[in-house]
Amino acid sequence: MVEKIRESIEQGKFETNIYLQFTRLHLQEDCLSLVLSIFLDKLDKAKLAEQWHIECRGWGDYRLDNFLSYEEDEFEMTDEHPCLWDYQKPLSELYFRGQATNVKALIGDLYIKHKSLTNNTISLEHYLNTETGPGDLEWLLSSGQGLFSAAPEILTEAYQELLELYGFSTHLLFQKVTLSNEGFKLLRLGPSYIIAKEFAVEKIDSKILGL
Repeated sequence: MVEKIRESIEQGKFETNIYLQFTRLHLQEDCLSLVLSIFLDKLDKAKLAEQWHIECRGWGDYRLDNFLSYEEDEFEMTDEHPCLWDYQKPLSELYFRGQATNVKALIGDLYIKHKSLTNNTISLEHYLNTETGPGDLEWLLSSGQGLFSAAPEILTEAYQELLELYGFSTHLLFQKVTLSNEGFKLLRLGPSYIIAKEFAVEKIDSKILGL
């Protein structure tokens, strides 16, 4: 799918830099549809070159922002990405008990380790049990015991190693990945992405665009 759009871009022989952006999102129960717009000018969105309609069937999650750029490695479809771990990796809950020898140092190491494992694509707070109380990591670690996180196994095992290094005793409870979570892929443009099972694309007729 991505190759089809890239081929069109290359055949277009644009004389200037081009800029891509996901636009016009529409949500349905089992289908997320949006438009990929290609602009000739980053500052003037009236200079529209092409548009592609994309249907994302069986979608699981998405994130769209105002990212407007284009480099080949910024636009991809993949089945290997940290944002797909919730759908592909064994899930587990990490419980802890005790007191940290140095809470602030532990917090720093947790952020560094998490950022390294996820390539800075998911926030650490996304998986932490901070919905109750003051809702921050320092409060959670100072509470003495309880659920620390519910996350893909690759992350909870890394958190466990650090918590034990700083004096906590820990316990992991594992869950199984359900068959319904198989087959997901990720379509990414910079920090924007859509997770779905099937993607279909169609170029929007230039006559409709008024080009």
